[in-house]
Amino acid sequence: MVDQKVLLSRTEQIEEHLKRIRAYEKMPLKDFLKDPDARDIVEYNLFQIVNHLIDMIQHIVVDEEYGYPQSAYEACQILYDQKVLTSRDLHILKKMIGFRNIVGHDYISLNREVSHEILKKGKKDIETLVGRITRRFL
Repeated sequence: MVDQKVLLSRTEQIEEHLKRIRAYEKMPLKDFLKDPDARDIVEYNLFQIVNHLIDMIQHIVVDEEYGYPQSAYEACQILYDQKVLTSRDLHILKKMIGFRNIVGHDYISLNREVSHEILKKGKKDIETLVGRITRRFL
């Protein structure tokens, strides 16, 4: 059984990070690209949001005895196979994990326009994923 305290804590943390980036959501791309502080704040908080989502997903997989994933991608796939996530959710989560990996490990240079696009449109996807998970397990 899923530890509801873990999910609740991660959900609250995600909400806090979303609050921090909302101040920048109306910033035009041109201004965003010129403002290193805005970019840092948005990218750091998006990075943390994805970390919390990964933590939630991995806890669910293990606590529900669906398996023992070796990666965040595998944990997402397991939840999809268990019909917790839709194919759209799976696709979005994989993109989020990829973004997080680029931000966190600087594998390739980060496209700041992508960060801005996530700021403008990706928050809804985050809220949808968190809502689907919490409705099922809280």
